[in-house]
Amino acid sequence: VIGQRPKSQRADTLPVVAQESGADDLLLRPLCAKNLPPTRPEREGWVDRERLYDFSGRTRKPQMALARRFGFEDYAQPAGGCCFLTDRQYSAKLADLWQARGERRYDLDDIMLLKVGRHIRPAPHYKLIVGREEGENRFLEGYRKQFVHLRTTSHPGPLVLIDGVVGETELELAARITARYSQGRSAERVTVEITRPGEAPSEIEVAPMPPGDIPEEWHL
Repeated sequence: VIGQRPKSQRADTLPVVAQESGADDLLLRPLCAKNLPPTRPEREGWVDRERLYDFSGRTRKPQMALARRFGFEDYAQPAGGCCFLTDRQYSAKLADLWQARGERRYDLDDIMLLKVGRHIRPAPHYKLIVGREEGENRFLEGYRKQFVHLRTTSHPGPLVLIDGVVGETELELAARITARYSQGRSAERVTVEITRPGEAPSEIEVAPMPPGDIPEEWHL
């Protein structure tokens, strides 16, 4: 909403997001559209500009009134400064996701997972999402049925999801990285449980990967 944030949502800075993201004239801001020049969706008739809004300024009262009008009563307390697209690291992860898939396609689960964990891409066809603390591990638990996942059983450690199609060689590497981020990182061998969706878990013993052996460019 124009004027809502003193740095990122000014009339002179809003166009930067459209330009830098590549969305250009396709980017529509429905809550303050009437305060901005018509975009292509409006000019082409994809949306009716007259049904859009002219909100502006720091107050959230118009948005809250609109939410009540549409029947939304239970929602998180509005907060500012939380746009992930302006976060350089998050944007890099999103660009990596698009590049890996060969198209700008994503769903809500993708967006949620980009916010969580340590993302490591050893090869273009797969990446690891490594829980960094107990809260993230619990969050990633909700995706176990959708992804190949790993966890250490001989030592406390993270839950790790694999996003992509992998074979035995990639699984061994993923297990070594999983062991690296466990409390067994200094042990000679660590036992890692590997589970594919719909299959029984299997275990593998690996040597934890030394920190210096994980190339910096793998980290997203």
